[in-house]
Amino acid sequence: MPMNIAIAGSEELISESLLELLQEKALPIGQMFLLTAQNAEDQESIRFNNKTVYVQELDSFDWSQVNLVFFVGNSSEYNNAFKAALHYGCKIIDLRSGEYKDSSHGLSLLDQNINLNTAVHVCPDDLAIVMAQIIMPFFEETAITQLNLVALEPVSVCGKKGTEALARETAQLMNGRPLENTLFPAQLAFNVVPEQKTPSLIAELQILFPKEKLNAAVTLLQVPVFYGTTVIADITLEDALPQQLVREMLSSVNQIELTDELLTPVSHGSNQNKIYAQFITGDSEEIQTFRLFLVTDLLRCGRVQNAISLAEQLLQ
Repeated sequence: MPMNIAIAGSEELISESLLELLQEKALPIGQMFLLTAQNAEDQESIRFNNKTVYVQELDSFDWSQVNLVFFVGNSSEYNNAFKAALHYGCKIIDLRSGEYKDSSHGLSLLDQNINLNTAVHVCPDDLAIVMAQIIMPFFEETAITQLNLVALEPVSVCGKKGTEALARETAQLMNGRPLENTLFPAQLAFNVVPEQKTPSLIAELQILFPKEKLNAAVTLLQVPVFYGTTVIADITLEDALPQQLVREMLSSVNQIELTDELLTPVSHGSNQNKIYAQFITGDSEEIQTFRLFLVTDLLRCGRVQNAISLAEQLLQ
């Protein structure tokens, strides 16, 4: 039976990826509602399943019309709407960033055992989802004693304001004009900016794998790239494993494609549904430490992919 679905936060860049994948999956959707806490008239209508969908104001929306809501809006205005949707018995998939989502509901990663009867499913952050999928198979054979990550993040992690700021700054600097005031702590164009806040990745991985003692270090750098995240992951196992087994474990991950191609955010990190990976190690038959060089489009392979998979289960 078709279900009515709402996306709360249509102004966010992630909502575009969500709509694209919902159409690609051809899920049994009745009506689609796009909601915003901003001025709805400032946002364009979209075509979804051969119908025109107009953006509506969040405050005046009747939540009794929908069965499932994707919350993606990152502002405090969505908190009351979240409570209203729960009150009307809506199923909720929460894709908001860490400071807005309610982690008291736990985290839902589809590859783990989750209760689909619960009302709220909170998605981990994009990078936590990708890394969780990669390390999960190893826990069946051994433990991970050290996980060191360096992630080069595109400006799209900041949404439309990030991509618009990079385009504007690049144009200004190339034309010899000084930069105007920016919402960001440092210049984005032609620059590398360390992430100031503490990454949520380690805490979320520990929630997802409570029985494991993860010793992890994460460095996040914002680079002047529009789309596509690059990750260098150094992994140390508690026990040495045959190199071929490690390759098979990595290949078993649904979205991963091991490749020897030259990986870049431009060629492999935009509008892609895969995690492209290079496996880097020595020639030993058994290995305990190895490096992964990853390039992926987190807008499609992170929270959105996890949310779509959850929705497929909820819509069955």
